[in-house]
Amino acid sequence: MYIQYIAMQDNTNAILDPQEWENKLLCYIGMLETMAVFDDWRLVLGSLLQPIPFPNDAIAHELFTSKMKNVIRYIAGDTHCDVHSTILGIREGKEGWFHLYVPGNIGCDDEGELWGLMLKTLLNCCCRRRKFLSELNKMMGPIMLLALRENEAAMEALCAMLELDVVESNDVKMQMVTTLQSTSTGKRMYAELCERQIALRELQQKGGPKKLTLPSKSTDTDLSKMLSSGSFGNLECLSLAFTNVTSACANDLIKLPSLRYLNLWSTQFGDVGVQMISEHLHKLQVLNLCETPVTDKGLVCLSW
Repeated sequence: MYIQYIAMQDNTNAILDPQEWENKLLCYIGMLETMAVFDDWRLVLGSLLQPIPFPNDAIAHELFTSKMKNVIRYIAGDTHCDVHSTILGIREGKEGWFHLYVPGNIGCDDEGELWGLMLKTLLNCCCRRRKFLSELNKMMGPIMLLALRENEAAMEALCAMLELDVVESNDVKMQMVTTLQSTSTGKRMYAELCERQIALRELQQKGGPKKLTLPSKSTDTDLSKMLSSGSFGNLECLSLAFTNVTSACANDLIKLPSLRYLNLWSTQFGDVGVQMISEHLHKLQVLNLCETPVTDKGLVCLSW
């Protein structure tokens, strides 16, 4: 799938005319864009493009990276994880389209608009979130730049990195906080983060029962009210079996630092919830997911 570049020769050893090469390039990318329009073609197309199968001369060419943006935009905006994850490198250490279009890199000619879309999609993805946020440390400059320009995905990334504590340097953390407080939206998002952290510290205070079972048909709201009624820092065993809780209750579950046993049998707890508890409940030993909508995508999170 290599594109012939101006400096490359064809089979007759004649150098391609610049206009002829441009026409061929536009035709080629036009075909890729046509394929990207169709939902059922994107997975195959994304998989083919994931290793960026083009020579360095093409990737360094402004026309090529500019015209490829529409193709990558379709792939990056797809809601299916298998599709939009193809904008990442095919293996660790191998950069992907997400890296090519980062602000300041050779492919970015739109002040980060396309990269912001990629970032938003990946942040909302239900898999590899903590690992992904850790890798964003390498892109801290572009993220803070977009946050200053009031890009909400960039601000969300900064808050998530602070909340999951994936940044080691205190100086960098202070720069992140300063960046967030530089805009009204950033201030609001940071204030919400601080409120969550305060609530987390209060809930994690030692005390309370070691075992708790909610009545059947209890909801996310019921669980939240229960956990806000006292200290549950000692809670080790929680049964939510046959209740109506969903993944939304994960926001409360991750505040239970001592939890070792969690029974979610016959609930509506799904992949997003599993992803959250896998990142926070490090002492969890037993997790019952019988008769839940959890799929292979969610189970993968438990293997990290």
